[in-house]
Amino acid sequence: MVKWSKVFRWVNNQGGTVVELKQIYLRNFRGYEEVKIDFDHGMNVIIGKNDVGKSTIMDALELFFNGETKSTLVKAEVNDCNIDATVKEMEIAACFRLNEDEKISIDASNVTNLSEEYLLNKDGLLEIKKIWDCSKVSINASSLRVLINAHYPYISEKHFISMKHSELKKEIEKIKDDIRNYEEINKTKNADLRKALYDYYITPDIEFREIDIEIKKIETDEKDLWRKIKDNLPLYFLFQSDRSNSDSDNEVQNPLKIATKKALAEIEEQLKEIKEFVDETVSKIGDLTINKLQEFDPGIASKLNTKLNMKSWDSLFSFDLESDDGISLNKRGSGVKRLILLSYFRAEAERISSEGNNKNIIYGIEEPETSQHPDFQRMIIDSLKSISEDTKHQVIITTHTPEIAKMVNVEEVIFVKKENNKPAIIADNLLKFKGIVETLGILPTIESKLVICVEGENDVNFIMNVNQQIREFKDIIDLKENKISILPLTGGQLIRWVNRNYLNNSNVIEFHIYDADKPEYQEIIEGIKRENDRRRYGVITQRLEMENYIHPQLISEKFKIDEFDFEINEWARKDVPKYLLDRVMLHIKEPRKRENAIKEILNGSLAKELTKSHLDEMECYEEIKSWFEQIASLYFGSDNKLTNRVLEPSEVPQPVS
Repeated sequence: MVKWSKVFRWVNNQGGTVVELKQIYLRNFRGYEEVKIDFDHGMNVIIGKNDVGKSTIMDALELFFNGETKSTLVKAEVNDCNIDATVKEMEIAACFRLNEDEKISIDASNVTNLSEEYLLNKDGLLEIKKIWDCSKVSINASSLRVLINAHYPYISEKHFISMKHSELKKEIEKIKDDIRNYEEINKTKNADLRKALYDYYITPDIEFREIDIEIKKIETDEKDLWRKIKDNLPLYFLFQSDRSNSDSDNEVQNPLKIATKKALAEIEEQLKEIKEFVDETVSKIGDLTINKLQEFDPGIASKLNTKLNMKSWDSLFSFDLESDDGISLNKRGSGVKRLILLSYFRAEAERISSEGNNKNIIYGIEEPETSQHPDFQRMIIDSLKSISEDTKHQVIITTHTPEIAKMVNVEEVIFVKKENNKPAIIADNLLKFKGIVETLGILPTIESKLVICVEGENDVNFIMNVNQQIREFKDIIDLKENKISILPLTGGQLIRWVNRNYLNNSNVIEFHIYDADKPEYQEIIEGIKRENDRRRYGVITQRLEMENYIHPQLISEKFKIDEFDFEINEWARKDVPKYLLDRVMLHIKEPRKRENAIKEILNGSLAKELTKSHLDEMECYEEIKSWFEQIASLYFGSDNKLTNRVLEPSEVPQPVS
């Protein structure tokens, strides 16, 4: 019997083993005859014209994850099958990456896992296929088959994973004389029997075949294998763009429903114990009742058994957001309703950053910009991007808005285009880039006749901050007042692709400032000098990176470092972020994220504290001053001679530990 104290014990380390959705495959689903769609581990933005098939992708995910539940927003229907399908069946398959440290146990009596049972595909992913028979008048529960695509060893026509316990024992008996540890095998457990058979038959020469195995035909000690797998899949929440205007409007209810499901997911094991306790207790009474009935009428009693029929836990809870100003929330405009959704995602982003998350979640959001001011559009996308950076979250959105597309990387965009009047996914980055620009009409952000080109966002922040904070530099040329854009050219953000392409075909003057830490950047500057096209100019920094222009005293005060183990004249050659990596911000566990956070502080808040005295002490004031003098000369058309000198290899600072 389950003890109630154990039932209600709170466990914070619950969580699934499926880390992320990698790909879905659609066959004969609505307009798609056959297509594979790859997903990024964080943010995914689906772009395409109206009626091209963007919502179909979102609906396919809803049908895959939630189609078997009563609360699903999308139900499988016969007319979902592609009109040109020769075989009237449709398929939605999904591939998932598993956490290497965690496994989905498929046997109740013995811990085994999908990898050891050869139930992963050839890429080592969990691939689940859902196939609906659409040949009848309507679709019901029996129309659906759920299969696992497995890269399975070909040993016999019937696979060990599908064999019953008696069959496995017969198979092991056949080879018992050839197995050294035959007596040590636990022959009461299917997993142990299969392992012994795999160990015997699988050799370097064994052939592996790609096969589909129907889940309900897999014979494990845990009979309900599909439930076991489903429990480990991510939660998927779909926010559709076309909403009904009612009190139970999903736009209002869904955020609270999500919170309910997530709260219940945290205590999944405890809820399972409650269910088992109730089932066990009631079944005892049911069995006693049937036994007593046996005395009256054995015929009736023999046909009875106790079966638990249970609603989902989240159906027991209903939450409302009530307005106390006399106006019902569902009577407010669509913009206000979407603001509730916006507020939820902003709150969720803050919660994740402070608490972390235990359940893998995928958010599917159609057109988050609907009915929103451009400022709010940026806020919601910033919040969604923040959520997507958490390792247990993925975000998938559709959009028609150029401003949203500009904020994401090209690799994060799924571009849908009709080819031969059928939807297709464009994978090639260059074709994708051109198609997105044509579809959304994205324009470059160049506002003046001159741009400053740098490596990344941190360099943008440093140059703008020192220009605005140090009066002597600002007097030479005010970058903000003259609307001079600073373009970070590394990374895959879509707007950078637009700007780069625009610069190649324009009369815009480019002034490049690149760090001295990478030889390839020096080669670029040397090439610019050789070509002398009177449109492009540039310099290599005399210090290793922008971080080397931050005075160590400011860093010491910010991070409370008592002293540095080097002299200030060595500062130009230090790899500053790496030097600080093991000394500061250790609460950020992942080193790459910690280094990025350090760089953001150095080039952000600390760059704003730099003074002329700091730069003079480090003997780099004149160098930075020369950058702005050259920029001013190019911008104002002065006859001043440019100091666009490329450093000799011997002059380039080398990093030291």
